[in-house]
Amino acid sequence: MDFKQLEAFTAVVDYGSFSEAARRLYLTQPTISAHIRALENELKVKLIIRTTKKLTITTKGYQLYDSAVRILHIRNNLVEDFIGSKKHIIDLSASTIPSSYLLPELLAGFGKVCPDVYFHSLQSDSSEAIQKVMDGSVDLGLVGQYTEQEDCCFIPFCQDSLVIAAPVTPHYLKLQEDNASLQELVKEPMIVREKGSGTKKEMDYFLEESNISPSELNVIARMNDLESIKKSIVNGLGISILSARSVQDLKKTKQILLFPLKDAEHKRNFYIVYSRNRILKPHVRQFIQFVKSFYSVT
Repeated sequence: MDFKQLEAFTAVVDYGSFSEAARRLYLTQPTISAHIRALENELKVKLIIRTTKKLTITTKGYQLYDSAVRILHIRNNLVEDFIGSKKHIIDLSASTIPSSYLLPELLAGFGKVCPDVYFHSLQSDSSEAIQKVMDGSVDLGLVGQYTEQEDCCFIPFCQDSLVIAAPVTPHYLKLQEDNASLQELVKEPMIVREKGSGTKKEMDYFLEESNISPSELNVIARMNDLESIKKSIVNGLGISILSARSVQDLKKTKQILLFPLKDAEHKRNFYIVYSRNRILKPHVRQFIQFVKSFYSVT
């Protein structure tokens, strides 16, 4: 149960119409229906009886309505107390790289243009971030993975490259000096990201294009936390194929060595993703336009 589901439910009760609730909340009717259905499934009770002629709120529905109104009222008061009543809110989900290395500069830049927007950001892997967009939990997502979801629109806004990050040791310094091949490097102890990661998916694509089977990798650890992988590399555990943007801090301080993936300078895109079933609010559309143009001029 989340605020967006409660907002959809109370709007349907207030306006006596799914279509009017959708219009008021900048959502589509299927999204409103999905929120109501999710509430009914979670609570295991019928809240609204809908026929072609009328809409009836059940006894349990009115009980939930009373509680939901109080909950939303408390939420609104908290928001007003902490960020001001004139703020617009954007809920977004972001995968690891966009959240840690792109979002801070995007929010700082957008804040100078639109200081009246408040962001609520949730970090996860790309798969989960996309799922949050699809189920209506967030307004949009910033991810490093493209999927064939018909209900979602993916807009590329920034590029990145993959690199092999290695510890600064005599062994790897010698490999760097000798211009070690990819075939040589993949035999080294390797740390890999978890399956839902966009970086992991891009790594798999790259290895497949390079005719390297996953079984050929000398995997010694799998981790779902990027910072843990970076610290493990610094401490000499092994190497990893990572986003170039995610390791620039360690490169600048000379804590790691980088081996570029020279095969066609393998690139990856980061995407803005939003639901085609959602009517985007004006300030959300404005943020999307800002993100699309930000990296073309910086």
